[in-house]
Amino acid sequence: MLTIAESRPAAATTTTTSTSTSTATGATPISVENDLKCSTSAVIGKPTIHPPTSILSAFPPFIIQKVLEYVDQFDLVRLLLTCSQFYGLAMEKLYRRITVVLDAEFPVKYHGDSHKYISANGMVYMDSSLIMKLRNLHKFVNTVRNNETIFQLVKYFVFDKSYEAQGSDTLKVTQSQILNMFRHSNNLSFLHISFVDFGEGVGQLTDFFLLRNVRQKMFKLLITEPSQLVTPIIPPNLTNLFLMLEDQDIQCMDLSTSPYDTFNSLFTLTCSTSRQMGLSILEKIKLSSPDMKLKLKGLTVFHRHNQCEGLDDNDDLHLFMSGHSSDESSDDESVLNTGKKLDFGIIEQKVDLTYLTHLYLKVDCNEHRDNMCNCYETFFKQFEDFAQKNDGLPDLVNFEVESYPNMEWLRPHQQMENILTPLGSFIKTLVNLLRLTIDFTTPGFKMFDSSLGLSNYLLNKLNEHLMEAFFLSFFINNDKLPLLTKLKTLQLPDFFTSFVYYKPDFMESLLHTCKCWGCHLLLETLKNEFFDTRIDDTVDTTYYMSIGYILGKLQADREVCIPIKEQTFHYSKYPINKGQPHTLHTNFHSDSANCCCDLKNDPLGVGEMNIDNLITTYIVHQLDPIIDYLTIMFVNLDNLMIHGIYYERDWFLNQLVPIYDSHSYPKAFLDQVQDEMERGIHPEGPFGNFRGR
Repeated sequence: MLTIAESRPAAATTTTTSTSTSTATGATPISVENDLKCSTSAVIGKPTIHPPTSILSAFPPFIIQKVLEYVDQFDLVRLLLTCSQFYGLAMEKLYRRITVVLDAEFPVKYHGDSHKYISANGMVYMDSSLIMKLRNLHKFVNTVRNNETIFQLVKYFVFDKSYEAQGSDTLKVTQSQILNMFRHSNNLSFLHISFVDFGEGVGQLTDFFLLRNVRQKMFKLLITEPSQLVTPIIPPNLTNLFLMLEDQDIQCMDLSTSPYDTFNSLFTLTCSTSRQMGLSILEKIKLSSPDMKLKLKGLTVFHRHNQCEGLDDNDDLHLFMSGHSSDESSDDESVLNTGKKLDFGIIEQKVDLTYLTHLYLKVDCNEHRDNMCNCYETFFKQFEDFAQKNDGLPDLVNFEVESYPNMEWLRPHQQMENILTPLGSFIKTLVNLLRLTIDFTTPGFKMFDSSLGLSNYLLNKLNEHLMEAFFLSFFINNDKLPLLTKLKTLQLPDFFTSFVYYKPDFMESLLHTCKCWGCHLLLETLKNEFFDTRIDDTVDTTYYMSIGYILGKLQADREVCIPIKEQTFHYSKYPINKGQPHTLHTNFHSDSANCCCDLKNDPLGVGEMNIDNLITTYIVHQLDPIIDYLTIMFVNLDNLMIHGIYYERDWFLNQLVPIYDSHSYPKAFLDQVQDEMERGIHPEGPFGNFRGR
């Protein structure tokens, strides 16, 4: 059986245990009661005669398959139990695409009702059966592992980001078991697993892709060595290639000869190395002729100009590929770590950029401050010139740009001159851009206020001016005409940590602009539950640290499960993984018995009174004036993600509203200040403000 979340009973033939309700499917279901076994065997073993008016008599199987595209997962289970002719078609649809998102959460409008969410969205927008509980995943694995027929029905398998409980290896072991299981598949076209252990997982994945039977129908391939492209065969259906190579292994790739001539038929190409030198891979590509550039729909490049010696503490990819620990170093590594500058010419010479629809650049230059390098600025200036000469690249609809985490923050004027202005100048040349993501992956608050001697008001104004300068840099042109008018989706994952350079007193900062009683009560809760005079000098420090932890979680841990086959780009159609539960408790409390975090009754941290969720609502309130500003700048915006909080336009209200996070504090939380609210009393200031709000 394919068990989904905590689904309701689907049919009279389905029984319910005392601990959960489940829907059963198939001749060898994952979890099944005796009466369902009898029902299923009866359906399969008994021939069925249908009248001429029956849909099965009137239509051939391929028409029925088209109809099944509009049947939700639970009804597919009911349908396969009706007769033997429906059984095969429904089973094929049910198991064709499997998506695992353990302990996922849904948009707040579903109130945690997984049955309602899956019925409305699972097959319609994700074209997939969904598994959301670990125990149900284990049942699925047992079913397909013990039934060859069902096992070979699985053509697409996605295991999205899931959280592993501290001290447990269950999820890691399960992922390994799944990979080993699919080693025997002959029909798998796509497999994606977000591994708990990145290094070990990628190693297992590359070994997996070396199997001949796996490559027969696989269209996406990851290789970490050049020889893996042809070992044992080049996948006949290869359209998406991810090159993740060691720098010293990069060799000339002549596209006029085998095996590299297969590059000419790729849809997407991703280039990265152990030292983030993706441009070095592109540079080694030898075209059949200068006029026969790669015609890709999607291009992803990871490249960082970095002259510094030593390893990046976060460089999991390098540690996996080299087999070294972060404490080890060698002369060879020092040489390899001498980075190549960003060079737009390399991309332009190898790829037909006018053909691209999706471009993802994780590019950076770490030499701005120390060596006055301007390769980042030059890269985007040349890209801007190219776009202007080619009608604004009308085919490019999705552009994502990301930096590498760098503790050596640039000063605001450096950030503006070397990063924001050249990037913004390029972006505003793109005439048909629909989706834009800008992520500088800033690791935490920058604190440049200690020696300035400026008032809180002026420090806020400096932050505000930096934001305005950036957005205005690609919002209007020299004629003051609005640009990017077609933009529908904007994502700014590290908004606060990118733009809040100056740190005023907390109560007058951009993190304290809302004057409601809920926000006042939240700060009182933080003061009572998390302020420790032995650690923090003032309660301001507690506010900045605790809210900063949640901002970090929102920025780095959240992941929306968007399928490879996008039916829509509206976030509200997809589930989300919100990352580690009880983040604040884990980092601030050492004794669970003496706090109010209630880990025992709410282990996943989904309760409305959970402090992480309350702080998220607090952040939503502080973002209100910034959201209003962005909707004025981008008048056609339908989707917005700002610092991990996802918004979608409510057409009835004609405004952007949060999807996965509540804008309202729980009634049980506000009961403490109900009297003040009813009497019309307002919390005392001071407050920060953004553009007068």
